[in-house]
Amino acid sequence: MQMNFYRPRSILRLILTGFSLVALPLVVGLVISTVSVDRLVGQSQNALLQSVLVTQGSQVLVEAITAMERHARQYQVLGDKVLFDVYEEKHAKFIDTARSLVELELVEAQRKLLEELRAKEDEVHTVLSNNPHDARATKAALTRFTELAKTAQQILADNQGLINRGVEQIQGKAEEVQRTLVLQAIALVPAALLLGIFFTVLITRPINQVDQAIRRLGDGKFNDPAIVTGPRDLEQLGERLNWLRQRLLDLEQEKAKFLQHISHELKTPLTAIREGAELMNEQVVGDLNTQQREIAGILRDNSLQLQKLIEDLLNFSIMRTRPSSLFRKRLELGKIIVNVLDDHKVALLARKLDLRTSLQSVRLRGDKEKLRIMVDNLVSNAIKYSPDGSPLWVLLFKRDAHAVIEVADAGPGIPVAERDRVFEAFYQGVPADKGHVRGTGLGLSIAKEYAQAHGGDITVLSTGKMGARLQVVLPLEQGS
Repeated sequence: MQMNFYRPRSILRLILTGFSLVALPLVVGLVISTVSVDRLVGQSQNALLQSVLVTQGSQVLVEAITAMERHARQYQVLGDKVLFDVYEEKHAKFIDTARSLVELELVEAQRKLLEELRAKEDEVHTVLSNNPHDARATKAALTRFTELAKTAQQILADNQGLINRGVEQIQGKAEEVQRTLVLQAIALVPAALLLGIFFTVLITRPINQVDQAIRRLGDGKFNDPAIVTGPRDLEQLGERLNWLRQRLLDLEQEKAKFLQHISHELKTPLTAIREGAELMNEQVVGDLNTQQREIAGILRDNSLQLQKLIEDLLNFSIMRTRPSSLFRKRLELGKIIVNVLDDHKVALLARKLDLRTSLQSVRLRGDKEKLRIMVDNLVSNAIKYSPDGSPLWVLLFKRDAHAVIEVADAGPGIPVAERDRVFEAFYQGVPADKGHVRGTGLGLSIAKEYAQAHGGDITVLSTGKMGARLQVVLPLEQGS
């Protein structure tokens, strides 16, 4: 997923953009909801106001007709001009009320009844205005007030029905608005969530890429480039990480070359020293007294130890420059262990260590030289940390479809916090007893590398007491 469509200059701008776009559907939904509710409230208020005005006007019409009838009948009986004037006032009020009702939002039936009511009332008014109070036409006109009152009551009753229908319409519109808001929420909330997830991925992805690049650098994987896609500031950080990766790779290569060169340079004079010490120890150049033989033995032992350290450096430099290639063949693992123990016989005797072995017959396909180096590093490490006169165990047995090698000593042991770090290159834990050349911290690292190259692994087991116990597990059947 690329960001070619939008590449912000900074992670802050991306966060602000994401927040705005995530909030946009919610803001739109809020605006639509507000407009819909406001429109519904306005329609409800208008309908309510119209209903109230029509009801009030209809009641005024009924009251005006009743008052006109009462004063008209009094005028017809008494013939008093004052009573006719009062009738005229009520008539004017009736006309004004009817005129105001016409201007309101009436249904067609109400409008027709109101026009009919005005026409009939006008006829009655014309008769009363143009005839004496005791005329026959006046008496006949008075009888029509009952019809006028019924029509006015009908308008009032129809308005009550109109109010009920208006309430039902408002309820229907309210339900429609409610459904619209629910559908809107169903559509907009997931949209906001999807946008939130989308921008969360856009924001966290480059951060995770930076984190993975840093972790690869920390693990020493300098060949994998740091690819960071996202805001320009994080892409620039990725470029800086690539620059750092290249610098570390160059330093790693320079270190490997230095180790190779210095190791080769040291081997030549060390070989001369070791051979000279062997000649002196074997008294080829002449007889030696006791102290001289002891010094010659010390020179020989330490030259062998230095040779072992140089070999570790060479093996490590080869292991770092190219993957471990194995030359597999069928071999007896127990014989390799016996040969390694024979090579360390002098050191075992010098330290008076009690070697305890239990070696089963185990055959597998593997690289003889690399397996020898692996076992030799384990045994050398155990001898170096074993107190004088202490026991040292070397076991070989089968477990399921695996060969298991265990090397244990009675030394200071390996703290729990250091059991993973002891396999790191150049890591040195508790110093060995004085009198021994300090190691390079490569032995266990090389042993683990060769064990993993054979499809196995090395772990530190808990002993529950003093001493270290390392276990190698190798599969008996391995690919080519």
